[in-house]
Amino acid sequence: MKLFKVIEDYKSPYPEPNVFQAGEKVQVGEKFEDDPEWQDWFWCEGENQQKAWVPKLYLQMDGHVGVFIQDYNALELTLQVGEILTGFEEVNGFCMAENENGQKGWAPLKNLEVME
Repeated sequence: MKLFKVIEDYKSPYPEPNVFQAGEKVQVGEKFEDDPEWQDWFWCEGENQQKAWVPKLYLQMDGHVGVFIQDYNALELTLQVGEILTGFEEVNGFCMAENENGQKGWAPLKNLEVME
C-alpha cells in the first residue's frame, strides 16, 4: 500500500461501478490509444449490458473474446486536489485506491503524488 496526494483534479467519466466476475466472458473491442501513459486498456462489453475499459492484465484474450481471470471493478474516482488516497494496485497508468470516504476505484497516477 502507498499513500497518495491528489495534485490535479480529475472528473470521472465512469462514476458508476461496473463489476465483472472472474470467469465472465466479454466482447473485446477497441484498444485505448488517446494517452500514451495508459497502455493496454481495452473496451469490453459484458453479457449483462456492462461496458468498461479493462486492463489486458485482467483478461485471457482469444481474438475479440475475453475471459476475466480475476474480479474487476471499473469504477473511476473523481478526484480533488489535496485529497489523500490509499493505493493498493497500480496497473497501466492507474491505481486502485480508496479515498477518505471509503470509496474504492481507479485513479490516474499522473494526477497523484506519492507521499513520503
